[in-house]
Amino acid sequence: MTRVGGGYGWQEGRRVVPAYALTQGRTRPVGFELALETVVTSTELATRYESALQMEWQAIVALAARPISVAEIGAGLHLPIGVARVLVSELAEAGYLTVSLPIPVDENGRPGREILERLLDGLRAR
Repeated sequence: MTRVGGGYGWQEGRRVVPAYALTQGRTRPVGFELALETVVTSTELATRYESALQMEWQAIVALAARPISVAEIGAGLHLPIGVARVLVSELAEAGYLTVSLPIPVDENGRPGREILERLLDGLRAR
């Protein structure tokens, strides 16, 4: 992934494919919503069939050879986080990534302190 002329996308010669084209215009992940801190890891299936995958999927599978967050994938590929979420969710749905979701509640079933602090930080940043 490269950032060319202010836009995101794959550079093929002189042509740049916009990032939204990688998701075919989809803005929502398939299945469930992935948090920024969701950790993914490539599966054996991904390793076996990596060369047959689309170029952007290959890049994600290579990054996920070790546990990596959705945010790190977006940053590593210079993609907007929404695009990274969609691509990661597609790979997970297809069985190429194992997803480890963050635990959103404490032992009493309430949101944990860390989650509430992240929410508050996000609200303050606006």
